[in-house]
Amino acid sequence: MIKTPYINPFSSDAKEIVSKLGQVESLDEPNPLLSNIVNHTRGQNLSDRRTLPETIKELAQARYEWFLFKKTIDSNEKKYEYLFNPDIYEYDVVAFYLLCQAIAIKYGPDSHETRLILDCEENIISQRLEILKSESNDFQSSILRKALNQLIDTNNIHWTDLKEIFDLGKLDINELLLSNGKVIIEYEDFIEEFGHLIHNRDPRTMYEVTAGVNIKSKLLLNLIRLNTKKYIETVHEMSERMVEPNPLLIELAEKIKEIQQEAQTMKYATTGNSQYIDDKPVSYELEAFPPCVRKCMQGIKSGGRNDAIVLFLTPFISYSRLCPSIFARQEQNMKISDVDPSLEITHNEIIPMIYEAAQACSPPLFKDQPQEKININSKLGFGMHSELKLDHEGETQWYTPMSCEKIKLHMPNLCTPNKDCKKIGNPITFYNRKRRLMKKDNQNKGQVDNNGD
Repeated sequence: MIKTPYINPFSSDAKEIVSKLGQVESLDEPNPLLSNIVNHTRGQNLSDRRTLPETIKELAQARYEWFLFKKTIDSNEKKYEYLFNPDIYEYDVVAFYLLCQAIAIKYGPDSHETRLILDCEENIISQRLEILKSESNDFQSSILRKALNQLIDTNNIHWTDLKEIFDLGKLDINELLLSNGKVIIEYEDFIEEFGHLIHNRDPRTMYEVTAGVNIKSKLLLNLIRLNTKKYIETVHEMSERMVEPNPLLIELAEKIKEIQQEAQTMKYATTGNSQYIDDKPVSYELEAFPPCVRKCMQGIKSGGRNDAIVLFLTPFISYSRLCPSIFARQEQNMKISDVDPSLEITHNEIIPMIYEAAQACSPPLFKDQPQEKININSKLGFGMHSELKLDHEGETQWYTPMSCEKIKLHMPNLCTPNKDCKKIGNPITFYNRKRRLMKKDNQNKGQVDNNGD
């Protein structure tokens, strides 16, 4: 039987569980009841006992591992099936709070680790909601209603109450059913507002299509993400007044960093790329930049400044520094913080180079088009904001470099090909090839010098 804390760690039941089971001294001690649930989860792979959590601390680590490794682990391995066993809800809730506290104390609310925790919780709850879909619509609606009403009154939501949700960039107002500004979530409100308009159709079906379980699920995911973010902020503020944090939390935070590094190593190892294809930050090699990029960096002297800087140069400058192998990756939907967690490279190298090219335009781009700074942030994946902050990442997509074909079509003034451009389909491909040739030339030159000696 699915309990509310299984899909809402901020319910009143969940808080009671934390009070009952959350004593710090017991979190790193073997728990026979937890082990029993793990061992009796249907389909669970029990062959490697080292991967099965025996303590709540290990369960917290496992949640994080599942999220970071889930794209590289064969689904047939069934290593983390216990996370989706409803019986684990009590220990899972405590593990969730333990993980948030470790992140908040060690890394802070604006860190890459915090964003990963937000994504992790959203993914776990999302998959649990998928499991819930095997139940009847009435049961789904009932448990979602209970979970949601621990966070918000679903019979009395005005669209303005959801401003913080909209700011997360994962729910759009156009997805909601509104009546005079009121958000229609529950069936009885739907019938009251629109029942008289429905003829010759099943009202329940109309409700499910326009509101229903899907909207409830999406609203719940967003509310949990928002509350997780706020909880981490609160813990971080409290931790700054602490004399010394609990060693258990520091140990867990350090383990989290190890898990991240292991996941990153595994991701690189499974790409199957050649040794000179980089999906991690590399130093700029300006001599390898293609002619179109060089021309753009010297400043656009005629029309088309906006597209040249925002749509063309911004993706190239960011990917050439952070992930030149973007088109060789198996997964291309990535974020800058995946390769630049602190955004230090982005702030100190990428943005200044883009801005310098914008300043070189005639007239300087930002002099009469200051809003283009926001558009640059958007193309880097940080939404429509004047500041480039981790909090905003994911609101838009990190644009990939424009193909040569599109450049010729939309910005023909930039395309001045040389002999190295033959059979090249994208400026970033040119860059990678040129770097490889330059490296080979340097190696050959070194061999000649050594033979001469």
